[in-house]
Amino acid sequence: MKVKEARASWLASVFGLIALYTLGIVTPLDTIDSFLGGVNAANLLQAIFALLAIFFFNDSVRQLANVPIRSWTYYAPLLGIPIMIACFALIEDKGPTSANFIFDRMGQLATAAYVGTYMLTLLFTVIRLSYMLRHKARGLLAVFSAGMLLVALACACHLAYVVLFHFTPWHELALGIGSWFYRLFYVGLSVTAASWLTLFLSKQIPRLRRWLVDALWLTGLRVRVNTNRSRFTPLWDFFNETLEDGIYKSLIELHNYERANLTTFHETIQEKLSKIEARLEARI
Repeated sequence: MKVKEARASWLASVFGLIALYTLGIVTPLDTIDSFLGGVNAANLLQAIFALLAIFFFNDSVRQLANVPIRSWTYYAPLLGIPIMIACFALIEDKGPTSANFIFDRMGQLATAAYVGTYMLTLLFTVIRLSYMLRHKARGLLAVFSAGMLLVALACACHLAYVVLFHFTPWHELALGIGSWFYRLFYVGLSVTAASWLTLFLSKQIPRLRRWLVDALWLTGLRVRVNTNRSRFTPLWDFFNETLEDGIYKSLIELHNYERANLTTFHETIQEKLSKIEARLEARI
């Protein structure tokens, strides 16, 4: 969370896990919803956290692809959340807790508006994400974009289901179209997640491995020569700072140790310190 480039990914993961939790995967849905009044508010929370996960995931992809924020529409998906809350409040007879909460109340306009806003917001976010990557969709990013398009198609199917079921007598057709939502959504999400994880790790792991080795070596050196008169201080710096900041701080502490004790490290240690300093300066 201390690294700006990774913060959006962590937030997306946290909100995504909470959204999965509110589905009743770990704790029974009845138990979760009972703490919220037993009126299916867990369904609302699941939708909100899912939207937030997709939003921050979108921001994470934008940062990795070095795409700037160009217009207010980037934050437009967040406007769907208060609309969903208002529509949810207008749904009649929201209890008792049920996994089929939406389907059983699709005859109400408020329910159709609630689900429609949710799907429309998801669709807008996914399409905007795909459009944002239109000039960079090569290799793994192309696979990622294909997965996003499947998710967009799933949202479009669910929107068609809502419109046909509520506003027309073609309920069977609506159910047939709506049945494709979960198939397309989870296949698209799986493709997207796999390609994104591969892409993210391919960019981050070499950098993390290099800096982690340096940080561990410097921390060990500080502990061995006791630069801070406390063997816990170097360990605290290692866990409390980002890798680059921790390396920078360790270099300062080691140079201060040399000046304070009017000594120098062995030539091999000095050479390694110089290499680390050069890499750090090139990074900055």
